Formats: sequence, structure tokens, C-alpha cells
Amino acid sequence: MSHSSSQSKYIRHYRPQHSLAQYIITQIDTQQLRAQDIIKAMGYPLGHTIPACERLRHVLCNRYLGLDGSYMDKYFTADAFLVRLFLIIELPYESFAKDIDQIKYELAHYPDFSPKYRLRAEVDFEFDSANWMSSDANESHQLIIEEKHEAFDFDRVAYERPKASSA
Repeated sequence: MSHSSSQSKYIRHYRPQHSLAQYIITQIDTQQLRAQDIIKAMGYPLGHTIPACERLRHVLCNRYLGLDGSYMDKYFTADAFLVRLFLIIELPYESFAKDIDQIKYELAHYPDFSPKYRLRAEVDFEFDSANWMSSDANESHQLIIEEKHEAFDFDRVAYERPKASSA
């Protein structure tokens, strides 16, 4: 078995993207807390253990500590989750309030650098029978779906007609 002796069984699934997350992970390792122990102490119900552990992993591996709203549940807001986590791992939240405020400032004032993709597809419609859409139903249309944060955002689906060529 070739396991790294520096990687603790308590923190092996965490890959911090923020220095504060690294500090939290070090505290978890020092206290030898498992994710399930933390989640139980936070007050999550037993049936919500797996999703809550996933949220903990996400927060500790997210560059914004989950304050960007990238992972939510019905039990804690992003701020309340961090406050409760600090309480459980016995870190004074007030000591890190400036760091957390800095993260919130960055989220509010800096552009989102996450990748955005645009998928274009050309679809030809042919209507042999009743003209049930409109008089221009046989003209080409484009359907544009913007992808953001690894999931399609169907609220931003736009239908665009190609620009007429001036011939």
C-alpha cells in the first residue's frame, strides 16, 4: 500500500482553494474530526448526512468558501454554514471576519472569471400541413443555451433569428 503519510484520513478528500480553507482543514485534522462528526454537531438530521458532508467538502474546496451561493441547502445559508462550522471546530469566527468580508467584496466587485460556453445548433423545420406557428415558421432559427457553472441555465435560453444577408 502506498499511502502518503502526510495525508490524514480526516482531511484526505479536501483540496483547499483558499488560504482560510487550508486553516480550517488543518484545525479539523488537529481535532481529528470526521465530516460526519462535524455535520452531526452542526445539527443536520441523520437523513441529510451525505448531502451535508458533500456541502462541507464543497465549501472547503471552493475558492470562495461557498459564499458565492454555489451550494445551498435548506438548513443553512452560506454565512450561517461558516459561522456554525467555526463554532464546531473551535475557531473564533470574529478573528476571520475580515477574510470573509474580503471574499464577499471580491464576489460583489470583481467580474466572474468562470468559463462560459455557447452552444449553437442549426435546426431546419419543415411544415407540410397546417401553418400552426406563424407565417415565418419555415425560416431558420437559432437556439442559444448559455452554460454556466457546469449546468445549463435554461432561464437564459434565447431564440435568435439569423441576420438577413443583404444580397
